[in-house]
Amino acid sequence: MFRMEENESIQLMIARLQTIINNFKSLGTIISQYDINEKVPRTLPTKWRIQESAIRASKDLKVVSLEELVGILIIHEQVL
Repeated sequence: MFRMEENESIQLMIARLQTIINNFKSLGTIISQYDINEKVPRTLPTKWRIQESAIRASKDLKVVSLEELVGILIIHEQVL
Protein backbone atom coordinates (compact mmCIF):
# COMPACT_ATOMS: atom_id res chain seq x y z
CA MET A 1 0.00 0.00 0.00
CA PHE A 2 1.35 3.41 -0.97
CA ARG A 3 1.74 5.74 2.02
CA MET A 4 3.73 8.87 2.75
CA GLU A 5 6.48 8.10 5.26
CA GLU A 6 6.41 10.08 8.53
CA ASN A 7 9.60 12.04 7.79
CA GLU A 8 9.23 12.17 4.01
CA SER A 9 8.69 15.45 2.17
CA ILE A 10 5.73 16.02 -0.12
CA GLN A 11 8.08 16.35 -3.08
CA LEU A 12 9.72 12.97 -2.41
CA MET A 13 6.36 11.29 -1.91
CA ILE A 14 5.03 12.73 -5.18
CA ALA A 15 8.22 11.64 -6.97
CA ARG A 16 7.66 8.07 -5.74
CA LEU A 17 4.02 8.23 -6.80
CA GLN A 18 4.96 9.59 -10.23
CA THR A 19 7.36 6.66 -10.70
CA ILE A 20 4.54 4.24 -9.95
CA ILE A 21 2.19 6.06 -12.33
CA ASN A 22 4.83 5.99 -15.08
CA ASN A 23 5.38 2.26 -14.52
CA PHE A 24 1.65 1.65 -14.95
CA LYS A 25 1.69 3.74 -18.16
CA SER A 26 4.55 1.68 -19.53
CA LEU A 27 2.43 -1.42 -18.93
CA GLY A 28 -0.48 0.13 -20.81
CA THR A 29 -2.58 1.06 -17.78
CA ILE A 30 -3.60 4.70 -17.57
CA ILE A 31 -4.58 6.09 -14.16
CA SER A 32 -7.00 9.01 -14.34
CA GLN A 33 -6.15 12.37 -12.84
CA TYR A 34 -9.18 12.02 -10.58
CA ASP A 35 -7.92 8.68 -9.22
CA ILE A 36 -4.51 10.22 -8.57
CA ASN A 37 -6.07 13.24 -6.86
CA GLU A 38 -8.21 10.94 -4.70
CA LYS A 39 -5.18 8.86 -3.71
CA VAL A 40 -2.81 11.67 -2.73
CA PRO A 41 -4.75 12.95 0.32
CA ARG A 42 -5.29 9.37 1.54
CA THR A 43 -1.53 8.72 1.56
CA LEU A 44 -0.82 11.47 4.06
CA PRO A 45 0.21 10.71 7.66
CA THR A 46 -2.29 11.13 10.50
CA LYS A 47 -1.02 14.60 11.44
CA TRP A 48 -2.23 15.81 8.01
CA ARG A 49 -5.89 14.74 8.49
CA ILE A 50 -7.15 18.29 8.96
CA GLN A 51 -5.43 19.38 5.75
CA GLU A 52 -6.84 16.35 3.94
CA SER A 53 -10.35 17.33 5.03
CA ALA A 54 -9.78 20.95 3.99
CA ILE A 55 -8.59 19.90 0.53
CA ARG A 56 -11.59 17.64 0.01
CA ALA A 57 -13.96 20.40 1.16
CA SER A 58 -12.45 23.22 -0.89
CA LYS A 59 -11.27 21.58 -4.13
CA ASP A 60 -13.06 19.64 -6.82
CA LEU A 61 -10.71 16.69 -7.15
CA LYS A 62 -12.16 15.94 -10.58
CA VAL A 63 -10.69 19.11 -12.09
CA VAL A 64 -7.78 20.23 -9.90
CA SER A 65 -4.33 19.57 -11.35
CA LEU A 66 -1.78 17.47 -9.49
CA GLU A 67 0.53 20.49 -9.52
CA GLU A 68 -2.06 22.62 -7.72
CA LEU A 69 -2.71 19.87 -5.20
CA VAL A 70 1.02 19.43 -4.55
CA GLY A 71 1.43 23.21 -4.19
CA ILE A 72 -1.24 23.30 -1.48
CA LEU A 73 0.45 20.43 0.35
CA ILE A 74 3.92 22.00 0.09
CA ILE A 75 2.61 25.23 1.61
CA HIS A 76 1.09 23.28 4.50
CA GLU A 77 4.29 21.27 4.90
CA GLN A 78 6.27 24.49 5.30
CA VAL A 79 3.87 25.63 8.02
CA LEU A 80 4.32 22.33 9.89
